[in-house]
Amino acid sequence: MKAGQTITCGRLFVVAALAALACLAAPVPTASAHAGLESSDPAAGSSVSSSPQAIVLTFGEDPDPNRSLVRILDEHGRTVPGVSPVGAVPGKPLELQVTLSSTLGTGVYSVNWRSVSATDGHVDSGAFAFGVGVTPAPGSVRTVDLLYTSPWTSTMSAVGRWLLYAGLALFVGAAATCLLTLGGRVPAGGGLLLSVAAAMAIVGLCAMLSAELALVGAPSLLPLFETPEGKYLLALGVALAVCACAVACVDLWPARWSLLFLGAAAAAAMLVHVLAGHADASSSWRVVNVAVQWVHMTGIGVWVGGLAWLLLGIRGMTNTDRAAAVGAFSRVATVTLGVVLATGVARGIVEVGSLGNLFDTTYGITLLVKVGLVAVLVALGALNHFRAVPALGRGAAGRSFTLNSRGELVVAAAVLATTAVLSGLAP
Repeated sequence: MKAGQTITCGRLFVVAALAALACLAAPVPTASAHAGLESSDPAAGSSVSSSPQAIVLTFGEDPDPNRSLVRILDEHGRTVPGVSPVGAVPGKPLELQVTLSSTLGTGVYSVNWRSVSATDGHVDSGAFAFGVGVTPAPGSVRTVDLLYTSPWTSTMSAVGRWLLYAGLALFVGAAATCLLTLGGRVPAGGGLLLSVAAAMAIVGLCAMLSAELALVGAPSLLPLFETPEGKYLLALGVALAVCACAVACVDLWPARWSLLFLGAAAAAAMLVHVLAGHADASSSWRVVNVAVQWVHMTGIGVWVGGLAWLLLGIRGMTNTDRAAAVGAFSRVATVTLGVVLATGVARGIVEVGSLGNLFDTTYGITLLVKVGLVAVLVALGALNHFRAVPALGRGAAGRSFTLNSRGELVVAAAVLATTAVLSGLAP
């Protein structure tokens, strides 16, 4: 490998390292997420005249009864005996119940619960009090850790998602830029960049698996793969294995067919990941939501991942060839940017629900951060499109375009980090 090529790959690796640091510096969600408690019977803070035969919990999203936990404590913090394992309520997928084989005496009782979403594997937990013959006083709830998880678990999950996004974006960008901008040519150093992308995606998947094992309390991978989220992670592993095969094909036989194979494999892996997220939640618009989210993520890969490949590909080109390649990419990026913004707005409206939620919820505030970063990214792209690209066409040096593009990559890394955080928050 030539010295110039080594420097190029080294700089791209630095961009990836900076992006990882941006992800680590981003706000990280707690373990709680979608399957939040909506109501209960007995209700929180209520008083019942006699001992209930069962405790019924209703959630906002289908819970997984095999991974959810409930424990009842008396007013002294002792575990109430005779409580059954968590079970589903027939015909009511949003409800879980535990039955009591013994009668509760007069007093205040605390219900500690921990739910695992059957849709995306996210975890929520909480506690509430009710009274038998008495009304619970404020502060009478007794809590207990049903399943301990390290504070770093959610951090590991967010970092894993970022690495996965970055790796898949580089795969999609390789196919798009090499085919549409570089005439089907894989630039020098492309094999190394693809290897780095594959390593990022695989390490990301391993981090996600490790975090999910802890969050759902599975003792090993086999029980995890019996859960809906575990099945998606297994499918994602298969998809990444196909991507790795595609990377090997591009490395051994750099041609249009191998690049198409890589792009298709990466797009399929993105679809698998989308099916495990917010977009696949139960809704009459479920298919549309999945399609929009998939197009959004794939478009980011064409735009952001493709920019990294463009910078690699124009190294050593003549001014004329560089101007032609940059001009071609600029046209592709302009169309892709419109698609990304349109699909992003559509998904944001669905997830946030109302203008008030944009400012009053953690999800909404994090989305605003992402919107701000995207605005910076669009501004840098516009600067390139309207100033740097025309200057290249007039034979000017490409230093300004290169510096602006590197800035775009750094900001794009922060955007992907925010996206990783959003994926772990409840809409």
